[in-house]
Amino acid sequence: MRTSTRARRPATVTILAVLQLLTAAAYGAIVAALVMTGPDALFRLLGDMALARELLGNAEMATVVVIFAAYAVATLAAGILLLRMRQLGWTSTMLLTGLGLVSSILTWWGQGTTIPISLFVQVVTVFYLNQRQVREAFGISRREAGDALSDAGTTYDRVDATPSEAGE
Repeated sequence: MRTSTRARRPATVTILAVLQLLTAAAYGAIVAALVMTGPDALFRLLGDMALARELLGNAEMATVVVIFAAYAVATLAAGILLLRMRQLGWTSTMLLTGLGLVSSILTWWGQGTTIPISLFVQVVTVFYLNQRQVREAFGISRREAGDALSDAGTTYDRVDATPSEAGE
């Protein structure tokens, strides 16, 4: 009989994993639309952007398709790894969310607009994945040097305590 030492998956991780999988499906649908209809689908997505029509040739369009496809695959992998409680899933989700936050901020800065629900989901994702219980469930802990801030004000009654630890 084998016992499992794997941490139980918090409900918020399940929700975030499902959001990752839905995001992957959405980007997959965009890739399918771009492949099937060509640049017209992208122009419909972007709205009335005449400049985009002039800038996108065949090579640029292929690059856009590859970028969207890579993002869809990475998001799908991150969602699956989150569901399986793998540390790589946590890391991938944080990286993809960080990339999304940078993109949202740059879009807001450059165009003065952003998608508020997307920004909200990204902020909530970072917040929940950085909760102590969630990090511990994924086996992620702070390095000892990083714990110095959380230990501020703690008195040490150890024999091997340094003068700064003993409060001298």
